Amino acid sequence: MASTQGPGRSGETRFAAVLPRERIERDFGTLIAEKRIYGAERNPDVLKKSGSGESFLATAVPPLRRLLAVWDRLFGNRVSPVELLGHLAVEIHGFGHREAILLFTRDRLLYDCQILQGNDAVGHLTLDLYRERDRVVPFLPFPTRPGRRVVYIEGISLTRQSTGYASALFRRYERLFHDLGFHLFRLKASLSVGKYYWAKEGFDCSDREQFRKIRDRLWDLAWRLDLPVAEQEVRRLTHMSDVAAFRRDIQIPAWRDREGYYTLERDDAHPEEFLFPLGKAFLLGSPPWDGHKVIYTDTPRRTALVWSDKYLAHGTPAGHAEGPKRLTALRDAIRREGLLESLIVTEPYLPGMEAIHAIHEPAYLEAFREAAARGDRYFATRDCAIGAGSYEAALLAAGGVMAGIDAVFSGRSDNAFCAVRPPGHHAGRAQAMGFCFVNNVAVGAAYARSAYGIARVCILDWDAHHGNGTQDLFEQDPETLFVSLHEHPSFCYPGTGRRMDRGKGAGTGTTLNVPLLPHAGDREMIDVFEREVVPAIEAFRPELILLSAGFDAHHDDPIADLECTEKAYVHMTLGVLALADRHCGGRVVSVLEGGYRVESFVASAIAHIKTLQGREDTPCSSAGG
Repeated sequence: MASTQGPGRSGETRFAAVLPRERIERDFGTLIAEKRIYGAERNPDVLKKSGSGESFLATAVPPLRRLLAVWDRLFGNRVSPVELLGHLAVEIHGFGHREAILLFTRDRLLYDCQILQGNDAVGHLTLDLYRERDRVVPFLPFPTRPGRRVVYIEGISLTRQSTGYASALFRRYERLFHDLGFHLFRLKASLSVGKYYWAKEGFDCSDREQFRKIRDRLWDLAWRLDLPVAEQEVRRLTHMSDVAAFRRDIQIPAWRDREGYYTLERDDAHPEEFLFPLGKAFLLGSPPWDGHKVIYTDTPRRTALVWSDKYLAHGTPAGHAEGPKRLTALRDAIRREGLLESLIVTEPYLPGMEAIHAIHEPAYLEAFREAAARGDRYFATRDCAIGAGSYEAALLAAGGVMAGIDAVFSGRSDNAFCAVRPPGHHAGRAQAMGFCFVNNVAVGAAYARSAYGIARVCILDWDAHHGNGTQDLFEQDPETLFVSLHEHPSFCYPGTGRRMDRGKGAGTGTTLNVPLLPHAGDREMIDVFEREVVPAIEAFRPELILLSAGFDAHHDDPIADLECTEKAYVHMTLGVLALADRHCGGRVVSVLEGGYRVESFVASAIAHIKTLQGREDTPCSSAGG
């Protein structure tokens, strides 16, 4: 047998590595004899939107070599055709499948069946399984290579109500296709209830411009109805599931027609009135949207990657250490390493100013905004170079941390890496310094408390330069543990972070500085991490761990004199994940700080991201064996 355990037992289906080709051929022969395999081609009437009907038309059975090629491309021969049909045609809540067939195109497989309740046909289901093609060279159409495996939900319809059937079916399918190595569900949410249902089930809008328009329409609706909703509440929505769950405490009317479609404005065609929570009512009456859901990341942990091209708009002069090339090189490496398909890419959002004012003085922020608008070349100090886009980029960096926190607390990811710039850990309440303007981790800590009701936050800073801004902001706060591993202040900017600094007032004892002498390397870094940092975090028992993840302690970095390699970052990341598993449900949000030699920065950041994902084969290319 290909599977060693049926789906639903322990929530998992395990499949053999590879089945003999003879087994696959034998199953094809059986199904062809039973008239359960056909060829297929696209229905031109549906493609041209000139008629209704099936998306595919059945044709003669393709040659065996095509069947085998498609099967190997999609499943790697880890499941047999008969077995796959058995897994798909499951009975749930009294609904089963009949007349299930497999249809093969040149490069796709369709599963098509009737849905039965008892002996009555009450619906129809079609799945389209295919594999994307990725460009080898991003700007050239050819050559290509096999990409992500996708399950496209062509359609599911029921003529009878069944509370929870579709949800239970697709959660079962999610486990099945996850174990078969499929990466995504895709669909078009066009049926009325489906526009809300699929968002509630975790599907996101694939077209980000379309999502922003959806979010704008939601704000317009709230404003038009004079609802007690702040614009920032809407702006922080980054996923369709956020929209579906939005403001359940506010109910508004929606009107339904005979076919079950809803509108948010009463008319003669929609006579029935219903009251729904705001987000649900809005989606029921919204236009169709194309959706997707990540079902497989091929990693033990789901890691969100917060990224935006707008971070590149922070202008620094040519040759400046903190330039946009750092992020573009990291982005290119993520693509080159094939990590993009295994990361949950998350958009940042501009935070409301109240979130930034929780950390920084309004007058300071206004002075920063005015300096950027005037075209000043730097702000506050010569090392804080700016351009026209720097103010918005700095706010968006803080919003990126907030988006990472949202991803983790919503359950969409287990942890997050926020690839943001400009960095933030030197920024004080009313002070810019060291390339930093807005203290991103500090804004994140305050936001996590206000939005998710947690209290104890640990901020671990392993940038080679002491996070003086973060320490100053939290040194009197007993609910924030600030731990910093950095080069000794007698030898390194900004000259702060001595062991004697342990916090002030009520916060005495919740600051831990661990300075390292110049030329300390992996052994010294790992030793103090295990001997001092781990026990301190263990005793604090945080509800969230934020990392100020600078990678300038690397021995190749030009503006520090520590001599670590990727090995130290991998070790500390593993330790942080273990601490988070024990104390805060695995919640770790890592925020990019420094790292100024592009090659060593990228290698270290990639190793860190892979470790966040739980990869056991994380390379340490410069670890010296």
